[in-house]
Amino acid sequence: MFGWAHSAPRTLALSGLWVAGIGFFVTRFTVTLAAFETRTQFFLLGLVPLVLGLGLAAFGVALVVGRFDPPRVRVVALWCTVGTLAMGALVGLVLLGAGGGAFATRGSTGPLAVLATFLVGGAAGGTVTGLYAGRNRETRQQLRQQTNQLVTVNRILRHEVLNAVAIIRGRAEVVGGEPPDEEDAGQIRTEADRVVAAIEDVKQLSRTARSAREGLFPVSLAEAVETIVDLAREHHPDVAFSIEPGDVGDVEVWADDRLQHALYPLVDNAARHNDADEPRVTLSLSAGRDRACVEIVDNGPGLPPEHRATLERGDITDFDDPGAGFGTNVTRMYLDGFGGDVDTTVDEAGTAIEVALHVASGRRPAWNDVRSLDSVGVPRRRLLVVTVASLVAAAGMGLFMQAAVGVMPVIGALYGVADPLVGWVTHAFHSVVFGLVYVGLLRALPSGADARLRDRLLLGLGWGLVLWLVAASLVMPVWLNLVGVPAPIPNVSPVSFVAHLLWGALLALGYHAGLAGVPAPSAVGQVAPGGD
Repeated sequence: MFGWAHSAPRTLALSGLWVAGIGFFVTRFTVTLAAFETRTQFFLLGLVPLVLGLGLAAFGVALVVGRFDPPRVRVVALWCTVGTLAMGALVGLVLLGAGGGAFATRGSTGPLAVLATFLVGGAAGGTVTGLYAGRNRETRQQLRQQTNQLVTVNRILRHEVLNAVAIIRGRAEVVGGEPPDEEDAGQIRTEADRVVAAIEDVKQLSRTARSAREGLFPVSLAEAVETIVDLAREHHPDVAFSIEPGDVGDVEVWADDRLQHALYPLVDNAARHNDADEPRVTLSLSAGRDRACVEIVDNGPGLPPEHRATLERGDITDFDDPGAGFGTNVTRMYLDGFGGDVDTTVDEAGTAIEVALHVASGRRPAWNDVRSLDSVGVPRRRLLVVTVASLVAAAGMGLFMQAAVGVMPVIGALYGVADPLVGWVTHAFHSVVFGLVYVGLLRALPSGADARLRDRLLLGLGWGLVLWLVAASLVMPVWLNLVGVPAPIPNVSPVSFVAHLLWGALLALGYHAGLAGVPAPSAVGQVAPGGD
């Protein structure tokens, strides 16, 4: 369920950690084997694999903290693994075929050092392949949605328009007699209205997902629910309807004037097919930082499995239960245009349907967002901003450390190469990784707190302090001892303490400055299209 009080945990794209782990492993392995004798050799044969491998590690962390579709991230992780294993198998076959004596040892520029870099290429190439595979998956989803639209339009024309026209013709013949029958005239008007409504549905459903998403604007969820319940009470006077507004206030969601058309079939079906002695339908509202939910609960016989599949997964069929109409199809189509999602629960007590929609507290969701309501994370624009801020913070911290004690090469020693250039490159990428974690932690703050400079700065200083206590004082010396570089444990240094606080402050200030042009939630009605 998506309800705030009893919802299932929202999904993190944890497969990105696997990508980050592969990036770190292949970088550590490759750089250790490729300890080149001259700076020129390193530039030609070592720098590119180092940057690619560390970039892959940082990209994996971005997949975790960013707002990415978890299934798509799993595809990327799978292809990254396949690419690494395939290249590793190829390297192993070459080694076996050539014999161990034909390859140089560690610290040379022989074939072993060169072949080791292929692992980085395999991992990076697999990741790129995974990104394209994920894009193809998204394209297939869009084609499936268009097919579903055609199927639904066909059902509307067949079941609504043709049936209504047949009734109109029959009643018109009766009305044509003397004297006119007011009941028949009323039926004609009713069926004519059905035709008009069906044509309007066809018009709306013929819009592509992209054009529908670009036409969204903030809509009051509470007002839409109240209008739906008033209409349902008129049509079903024997059913007890109630609304539990919850503590959501006047929350607005990204939708358009079709929101009522999207939600009403769910309420109508809950009442129409309720055969309880005292039929009840209850609607409740809940809202969080990014999404608002409407839960529709009834005490009827339970939603059929095929209609649950339609609502949850979009499994729309042409010839489903005629008695249930096509309301679930229309709801699914409309919600796809809003970027919303549905979850259902059926038990002995009845059916609970929960609809989740994007809260209109930022920019309109991009047209190609893939069911991101189940994902938690940072919008992609902010990932770019924090990456740049992390590089600036890395430069400031590195210059301070270099001027104070000249220990930048020790960062490279973590990868088995005590070279200043390797130290600066690895330091920059470490800063990006920890900066991405920072923006993920910032996103976990209460709504509104993550937008204040004071809170951003305090979190940056606190995160820098944690990195000094854990990463610099404990993890780094332990790792250095493992790779043969003596270091005291713990390695508590006042200079390192100041450097990490400086890094945290620069990161927070840079991130805040980079987001200066992002519209505030109060300006939601004037924001431009696209993801924030």
